[in-house]
Amino acid sequence: MAVLVILLGCEKYWEEHYGTQPETVNENVWDAIQRQSELSTFVHYMKEFSYDTLFLTNDSYTLFIPDNDAFEVLLDTGEVTLSILDYHISQHFIQSGSIQGTRKVQTLAEKFAVFEHTANSSLFDGIPLQFESPLYLNGKYFTMDRVAEPKPNLYEFFEVHNPVLKDYIDEQDSIVLDKEKSRPKGFDSLGNTIYDTVSTIYNKFEAEYFPVSKEFRNKTATIVFPLKDDYEAALTEMAEKLGGSFIDYNDIPLEWQYDVLIPHLLEHGVFENQMEEYEFMFRPGKDSIKLKNILGDSIVVTYAPTGKALCSNGYAYNYADFTVPDSLYIGSSRFEGEWLLKTTGLGKYTWKEEVIVKSDLPFEVKKEYIPTASNDSVMNIAFTKGYTGKYSLEFKTETMFPGLYHMVVRTHMDVGGIYDIYVNDVLVLEDFDYYDYVVNRGIYWSCEGGRFLPEGRFNRFDACNVAIEDFGRVKIRFEYKGPGQVAGNGLVIDYIEFTPEAKK
Repeated sequence: MAVLVILLGCEKYWEEHYGTQPETVNENVWDAIQRQSELSTFVHYMKEFSYDTLFLTNDSYTLFIPDNDAFEVLLDTGEVTLSILDYHISQHFIQSGSIQGTRKVQTLAEKFAVFEHTANSSLFDGIPLQFESPLYLNGKYFTMDRVAEPKPNLYEFFEVHNPVLKDYIDEQDSIVLDKEKSRPKGFDSLGNTIYDTVSTIYNKFEAEYFPVSKEFRNKTATIVFPLKDDYEAALTEMAEKLGGSFIDYNDIPLEWQYDVLIPHLLEHGVFENQMEEYEFMFRPGKDSIKLKNILGDSIVVTYAPTGKALCSNGYAYNYADFTVPDSLYIGSSRFEGEWLLKTTGLGKYTWKEEVIVKSDLPFEVKKEYIPTASNDSVMNIAFTKGYTGKYSLEFKTETMFPGLYHMVVRTHMDVGGIYDIYVNDVLVLEDFDYYDYVVNRGIYWSCEGGRFLPEGRFNRFDACNVAIEDFGRVKIRFEYKGPGQVAGNGLVIDYIEFTPEAKK
């Protein structure tokens, strides 16, 4: 008897819910929607935005339609936009019975909504779907009691919550040749292909890290980056530490943020996939963890992310307590000598475009690989023996903040001469003679009173109280005065290091 009651109940339930609705209906889905009085607000806005014309073609659509009460709630605090309508329409036919679990659905907004189906219910972005229509000639529809609002992608999120990152990403745009669309039309006199050029925009950030402005079905990222108020508060704190003309965040140069701060934050804050907060938790007794960033590098994380925001292509986190690391602007700044060179062939080098060389004779510059050098290599220029002509080398280091610095040059005892050295056109060392190393048996006295001991055949010399008046790249010039008594005349630079006098 129990089995009979269950079977009869199931048959009655089936007839009530499905017997009155055929699987397919020979009718335009838009005509069926317009007959539903509880969907009249949706119909009104579809006509207002001329979206009723979608159903004049042979294309099929699946519509997720909020009822009138849902729109009333939305209109209390916001407005109905075209992007909201787009987000409730998909150009794909979606049959809930053929979906088990969760699937991303692409909408007319070119964003992906989440459709979830279990044995008992269907959800659209977590909102229960109350009714599923049969299949009409050109689609079907579901109804829901809330309006689903499209989620921003990571680019759109930071465009609102910290435009400095959005602007930094935009700055990485370059126009490059689109070889797939461009067509070769001949050759120049050197045999190089000439293209009927079609250009495209290449964004270095999106190519290196993650395409934050695009939507994907299966690819996501996590970005930890301070929101605008926290970012500016940290820059103000930094300005107060710098003192002088630095008052608040407005005084921190954008060039430094782009060159130093933002790349540091991205290196330590962009990860593949959607990472949950517990993945950033420190182990007991530890104040940092090691994670692999999206570039595949192992980095040390010393912060705690907070305020997770779900975006259409990943997670965005704020910092629980953001400060600018002192090491980025107070610590030493080291410039490697080989950074002045570019490769022209196997074992062949020349100066980068911004380097200025003035010489009576042309001399070859080399990049020598030496295991004991600071970065395994040095810049080396060898003059002819006893050269008495003119030679001047001028270049700029990375950006630095104003202040007094202790400048140290690491060089080689076997190659040198007599030099004047200028920083921002101010003479900081006059008639410096490399032979002093030999006279003093490889020991050089520092301007601070200590001694620079030899490190193999390397040694160092320095200048104290080197004044940097303004923020920017520091101009350094080595001027050759004449040959010394060292084994070979020329110039070797391993590195040049600036350390703030008050902070060393």
